[in-house]
Amino acid sequence: MNLNATNIAIIKRLLGGRNSRSLKAILLKIEAADLSKLFSLLNDREIRLFVDALMAVDKASDALKELPPPNLIEIFKKIDTQKLVTLLTYSPEDDSSYFLSLLDEEEAIQILNLIEPTLRKRLNQLLSYPEDSAGRDMSTQVFTLSSSLRAQDAIEEVRNRTQEESVYYIYCTDESGRLVGVISLRALVTAPAETPLSEIMKKEVVTVKPTTNSQKVAELVSHYDFVAIPVVSETSELLGIITVDDVLDIIQEQATADIYATAGLQEDDRVYTKPKHSIKNRLPWMLLNLMLAILVSGVVALFEETMSQLIILATLNNIVAGIGGNTAIQTLTVVTRGLATGDFNFISYYKAIFKEVRVGLTLGIATGTCAGILVYLWKGSAVVGAVICVSMILNSLVASSMGAIIPILLKRFNRDPAAGSGVLVTTLTDSFGFFSFLGIATLALKYFT
Repeated sequence: MNLNATNIAIIKRLLGGRNSRSLKAILLKIEAADLSKLFSLLNDREIRLFVDALMAVDKASDALKELPPPNLIEIFKKIDTQKLVTLLTYSPEDDSSYFLSLLDEEEAIQILNLIEPTLRKRLNQLLSYPEDSAGRDMSTQVFTLSSSLRAQDAIEEVRNRTQEESVYYIYCTDESGRLVGVISLRALVTAPAETPLSEIMKKEVVTVKPTTNSQKVAELVSHYDFVAIPVVSETSELLGIITVDDVLDIIQEQATADIYATAGLQEDDRVYTKPKHSIKNRLPWMLLNLMLAILVSGVVALFEETMSQLIILATLNNIVAGIGGNTAIQTLTVVTRGLATGDFNFISYYKAIFKEVRVGLTLGIATGTCAGILVYLWKGSAVVGAVICVSMILNSLVASSMGAIIPILLKRFNRDPAAGSGVLVTTLTDSFGFFSFLGIATLALKYFT
């Protein structure tokens, strides 16, 4: 059932009444991701009732985790402590640890102290892993079978347990809970009935540690086309799995972070963020841009006398800077993406830089020649046409070089290429563009006019 205006009106009306059976029937027919959209349309009282109703149909966790963190924090403030404890107790452990990570440290400790000891220990373990790590992203509910089972018994076990757990692969463990192999469903159902799982399982399993960076996990799943990847401890104990839907979330978050970093934004600066927070995030970047713009203007100021003698240069400055900037951004985007997606597994850094420099130089020659001809036809000055042609070629060469080299250097020094490359490349390209254009023009005025 789709969530539409009629359904929303019915749900809101039922929240205020006592006909919980009808409300449950509707909620069961609507996907949790769609139900999450309702929270923005409800008042405080309705939110509390809605959370109760979602918990009754076992959809509270799935619906709540779809909400933006600021909205989710506000909802947690509106429901009482005992209700929050109940939510955390009956939610999947990875969801519960995520919810706890959004709370203030003091409040999280208070909530944890009200949770039964065994679950509290497991949640504390999940929260101890670094942010953006496999340990934080993994699901602890894993379908496992003993490697000593026969294929026939394993199939029966799958039949009995698939209603409770999602089965992506069949992970085989020994008596100590250590991962010893993996079997696909196809391999299991086609195996002779009496064959032990230890004889048909694949013993070389690609795994990750709970401290493995989320981006690395996403790269592995993408590279091997896995549906899921197991997370194991240092002693090979199976701790959980990361599924392909988790990887999609990781990829989306990483893409958002890269785009935001290029623009000088924090990832939590969204359309629903409070103005005060957005201003606090953006102001330092704007001040940095102001300082760099003054630096570039200082380069231009070195040639004020040249520009006063040949005023036409003032109207052509932006052409050189604009084309150089576009060349730099294109190169930067290709190289940064290559670093993020593992493209450099198939080409060396030197070959990639050389390739981008060749492309940039070719583009510079093509655009510079066109610009020189057009300026000559437009302004009737062969000297200015030649100046803009040469400066655009040189600027494209520098722009492509900087766009390729800077993100690689940042990566080598364990810095985020997406966060720092844009501002460095743009500043260097603009500065050199103005310097080369006006510097060459100064020489042309001196020797050819």
